[in-house]
Amino acid sequence: MSGEFRLDHRFDPGTKKHYLNDELSVLHCHHYSTLFTKLAMDLDGVEHLVETGEDVFGRVLRQYFLDKAVSSVGERIGIAQQYWQAVGMGLIEISSSDASGGAAKMEYSHLDEGWLKKWGGSDKPVNIITRGFLAGVFAAVYDKPPRSYYVEETKSLARGDKAGEFTITLR
Repeated sequence: MSGEFRLDHRFDPGTKKHYLNDELSVLHCHHYSTLFTKLAMDLDGVEHLVETGEDVFGRVLRQYFLDKAVSSVGERIGIAQQYWQAVGMGLIEISSSDASGGAAKMEYSHLDEGWLKKWGGSDKPVNIITRGFLAGVFAAVYDKPPRSYYVEETKSLARGDKAGEFTITLR
């Protein structure tokens, strides 16, 4: 198995739903994502959104790794990065040497781009979905249960930094 993400995209015209590798998927729209992210921030729902992202992305990646017999950490991380791009979220670089955690960097984020256009910036990190994605990635990559990892956004494009940066630590 190579570390290349195999994308099977199917659109059902009857239900108007997209499927990626037989998983019902919502392809990213920054207008929608920025709105529900801001609502989560305004209504103290940040952790709920992080956990939802972790559960969804973690489940999808676990199943993909199982279906395609992907076992190496490097291949799993590479596939997660490609998946993030395939669903339209942006470009992300994930690094990790063991199950204790790692880091991630985004020089381009579709959500940040939308946030900047819609609200002009933020004094807080806005990549809540990305935090959930990364927690799900690490749990799937290292075969850990959900809520095993804590993700912090330390730099943010929406706050004016040159790139988004994240630290991922085992709880």
